[in-house]
Amino acid sequence: ADLPLVGQLLAHAATSEALCQAGRRFAWRSEGHDEAQFRWLLEAGMGPLLHRALQDGTTVLPAAWREQLLSADLTARIEHGNRVDCMLEIIEVCEDVQAPVTLLKGISVGEQFYPSEHLRRMSDIDVLIAPDDYAHVEAALMARGFNQLDYPSIEGHHHGAPLVHARRRTVIELHTSLFDDHTEWCEGSLFSRAGVSRRSCASHYHGQPVRRLVPEMQLTYIAASFFNDLSLVIHPSYIASMFDAIYLLRACGATLDWTAMVQWIDNPMARASLCALAGYLPRFGIAAPPLGVLERLATEPTMDGPLQLRLIHRMLDRHLVGGRPWSSLLPAPVPGRYSPARQFRKRVLGRLRARPETT
Repeated sequence: ADLPLVGQLLAHAATSEALCQAGRRFAWRSEGHDEAQFRWLLEAGMGPLLHRALQDGTTVLPAAWREQLLSADLTARIEHGNRVDCMLEIIEVCEDVQAPVTLLKGISVGEQFYPSEHLRRMSDIDVLIAPDDYAHVEAALMARGFNQLDYPSIEGHHHGAPLVHARRRTVIELHTSLFDDHTEWCEGSLFSRAGVSRRSCASHYHGQPVRRLVPEMQLTYIAASFFNDLSLVIHPSYIASMFDAIYLLRACGATLDWTAMVQWIDNPMARASLCALAGYLPRFGIAAPPLGVLERLATEPTMDGPLQLRLIHRMLDRHLVGGRPWSSLLPAPVPGRYSPARQFRKRVLGRLRARPETT
């Protein structure tokens, strides 16, 4: 009964119950935090999803809300049409140069799991290609009217300078890996190129052949990238990852091979991130992982101990879902952040490894 608006929308995604029917729980008050929640939700790009969730119950909203939600939905449909056109062109280019392409993030989960793919907010299209194919694909896209955006060149970065299609105003990022090289996300084989290749599969996007991460890998990647983003700043756009996970779990939760996941997730941060996210989402109505899975994922108490999990979930409740500004002098809690052992590895051993050799 106390769920804020974003939380109610997450509950709708988990159960498909229309807000106006669940709606004894849905209440609009013209003063206070409701208006701030509405602004937070719009900034997160979830206006179209709220518009759909309310169905015929939009009359319970103030007229200004109804107009903004309708506008957000229409805009999202137009923008997504441009994204589909760009994605089909990327697929065609990759086929021409014989470069396999794997869909990542919103462009993949939106079509695969959302009730309507335009409901998945995204600022760009993310795809994964082999490093050896990067120059060929980028050159072919630029020959078709894509332009390179101004972007710093960073050694070991997981994607190159974004490309934008001038007419469609759609941005794409060509990834050669899921995370930057030489970061803690690269420990183990999970996110290595070979590991990602083993856990992707042949699929189709609007009838055209592509590759996607298998659901178990997709869920792991969602959790890892979610907390990697939150380690920098709490921003409403990161709410999309929680919806991604909920819609994936609704579609595939009964068939996910949790036992295999626990075995092959050999990256401590990924294990901790999946444990934190999978343990948080059931409060919105999605089925919890099978008994014992979270305990087996939390094999490093210093990364995801009971106190850390409480702090992480409280942060998500109050600041990401609740939309309250983060005002603490300490950074927001994410898996492993307050672990002395992790901080030692990162700040001391990491600097020693990065120190250039002398002759």
